Amino acid sequence: MLILGLGGSIHDFSACLLHEGKIVCAIEEERLSRSKQAFVDASTFRCKAARYCLDYAGVTEKDVDLIIGADNIESRYYARYVPGIRLMNHHLAHAASAFYPSPFTEAAVLVADGRGSYLDRENKIVETVTYYAAGGAEIREIRKVAGRESDDFRNVSNSAGLFYLAVTEEIGFGPMYDEKTLAVSAYGTDRLVEPFRAFYSLDDEGGFSQTLGQMNELRSLIRAELGRSESGGELFRTKADAAYAVQVHLERILIHACRYLHKRTGSDNLCLAGSVFLNHAAVNRLLRETPFKRLYLPPAPGDAGAAVGSALYGHYVLGGHHREALLPATPYLGKPYPAEAMEEAARKAGDFLEEVKTEDINGQAARLLSEGNLVAVFRGGAEFGPKALGNRSILADAGFPGNISRLNSAKKREAFRPFGYIVLEEDAGKAIPPQGERRFQAHAAEAYASGRLDDAESVGASPADRTDPAGPVNPASLADLADPATPVTPANRTDPVGPVNPRDPATPVNPRGLTTEGAAQMHAISPGLNAEMAALLESYKRITGCPLLLNTSFNLDGEPMVETPAEAVRCFLKAELDVLLMGNKLYRRKKTEGEA
Repeated sequence: MLILGLGGSIHDFSACLLHEGKIVCAIEEERLSRSKQAFVDASTFRCKAARYCLDYAGVTEKDVDLIIGADNIESRYYARYVPGIRLMNHHLAHAASAFYPSPFTEAAVLVADGRGSYLDRENKIVETVTYYAAGGAEIREIRKVAGRESDDFRNVSNSAGLFYLAVTEEIGFGPMYDEKTLAVSAYGTDRLVEPFRAFYSLDDEGGFSQTLGQMNELRSLIRAELGRSESGGELFRTKADAAYAVQVHLERILIHACRYLHKRTGSDNLCLAGSVFLNHAAVNRLLRETPFKRLYLPPAPGDAGAAVGSALYGHYVLGGHHREALLPATPYLGKPYPAEAMEEAARKAGDFLEEVKTEDINGQAARLLSEGNLVAVFRGGAEFGPKALGNRSILADAGFPGNISRLNSAKKREAFRPFGYIVLEEDAGKAIPPQGERRFQAHAAEAYASGRLDDAESVGASPADRTDPAGPVNPASLADLADPATPVTPANRTDPVGPVNPRDPATPVNPRGLTTEGAAQMHAISPGLNAEMAALLESYKRITGCPLLLNTSFNLDGEPMVETPAEAVRCFLKAELDVLLMGNKLYRRKKTEGEA
């Protein structure tokens, strides 16, 4: 049975092609339209993602047995497939994307986002949180929380996702940039935590309540606080305090929901989906402060992931198939490009690139990284979801002087935003060792790579109980962060755990890139998941004694990750990176006149 699943809502459109229960290909529309998050516009309606998947498989629409997607997808996106398309509930598609690819035979499933399917379109009632119990091929709804849309569509009551988004918007970020709020929260204090408590309530059945009036009051409070702040450091501190407060309360809301869900299901396994769970710091706390022992987070928890979920739902439920063997979890669902296409892209940029001849491409790349080079990686199929996991990555030695500043400059990203790290799965627990009362481990982001999280005690402290040995973040550094003229480097950046040197084997590897809870976002890679990246990490560890590398997505700020060889070369040159690992070849950027 050949199934085409479509994902998205009014953004993050995507497609997934499934053959006999196995994912052939999946891609996000943004990678093809080159418009971040693929918001509704004329180019979106061409449905390039579906065509990409069909072309890769060598089939046509006539060969597809079922086309399925969530019922809140902008109708113009799937118009070409009407009347044949089957529509399903949005949260159920999310739940399917989390449970069916998981390593669990049974699990509790929690879905939380800004808004899902309409439950009563006339009265503007939409789902916001749904609780499920799953086993075999069945996903059974336990409870659903719904909210009412405001007349301007901007707010929805009882929505944890839009609670967070309201703060994101009020402190000056765009509507799809909650990750910046999370980053800024690392520099906040608890000054606004108690005032924020007045803007919602929790019920006895795991629910979250917030009226539209309370959302308006929240926005008014933040505006008033910002209005009382002077420019520069004080204004940044106020924004950081608001971000810190909403992070604390989001975590409280989700912990409350998960404890209820565990009580109802009794399962030790938890699957999560919905855009709320792109917040890795919140996910991290769910293992430490709920009874669940194991957790699975899909590579694309947001709306793009609904393409995978709807396709799998079509296979198991509509197709009547038993879920006997667990699907291998992999985020690398894009199509691989042939060597000829990569060589042609490099040839066209011959005036700016020179090949580095080597018989050991991973060993040579590791050596160049150890010398401080910024290395872009383009090989294999692209990652599905927002996280780069070694196939569309920019790598760097985090301990090499100036590298973090260089990356911030190359990607034109704010200095307050943390970077992630990539590490061999076998070294994940050793990379961030115990420190005082806290123990760190590769946590929420590991789920993107390995497909699960274990050891509930090995995660970081929360905003509410943070006890950093170096004390609170130095307020003086906030003024520096607010001033783009003052670059934040490893030498002058003040992180909660103080200065660290990931390259020094005599000291614990405690990387920079900390979020609110003092935890770094890490991605664990095994040879079974990504053999080439694992080999590169092994080589780097042999050379430096350090098991982890700084890892960020291969793109410029405001752009999607690169998809094609030509885009990889363009981004590499525009960002003025040093080395491009493309396919089975290495290239150096030729230095310009006067460049060191």
